[in-house]
Amino acid sequence: MHSTKLYESLFILHKCQLNIDILWKMIDPSENSSNITEQNIHLFVYHINLEAVSFLEEYNGDFLKNIEVEYHNRVKEIRKIGAPILKRINKWKDLEKFRNNIIAHPWRNKGKFVMPGKYNIPSNLLEIAVFVNLLKYVWSMIRIEFLKELNQAIKYIDTLKIQTTATTDYSTLNEDHYNMVHEVNSLCKLLNKKYYLKVFLYDLPTTDKT
Repeated sequence: MHSTKLYESLFILHKCQLNIDILWKMIDPSENSSNITEQNIHLFVYHINLEAVSFLEEYNGDFLKNIEVEYHNRVKEIRKIGAPILKRINKWKDLEKFRNNIIAHPWRNKGKFVMPGKYNIPSNLLEIAVFVNLLKYVWSMIRIEFLKELNQAIKYIDTLKIQTTATTDYSTLNEDHYNMVHEVNSLCKLLNKKYYLKVFLYDLPTTDKT
């Protein structure tokens, strides 16, 4: 019998940590990050926060409360080992609020406009590096403890992937956009606007119907 609850939780933690590692590598000053500008570094930082909060929610939620009984003691032990690391992560008290208000619902808190700089989160590249490494330390303990189960979890999740052979018909895409731009520009003219819409048309592969 598969340990499906544990497998799901391990896979989510694995997925989050993998994405965090990839995102950090893109902006890590010690790596070749010359193609990343200061103006768009924050986009990677936002995504790191998004994955990190998902990691912590899983770690404090289903990984603790919703796995099979036979793994409870091992999870409690690994959480006890990781407690000093979590204590340092939790010094940033607004990680979830920042995710909710700035990333998931941009710049609003219950309808009120908010500024991102007011949140207690990692706020520079050094703090982000520390944050990323703290999460990696937590994951490294989990990975060592549950290495066999993690490998099984990845195989299990792979069996759940839905295989589909359905294709999307794009043959009317350009026509649809042409009609849309005509409608928009007619409305602009009707409302005496001096601007109008331009759209891209797409070089679509032809379908041989013979």
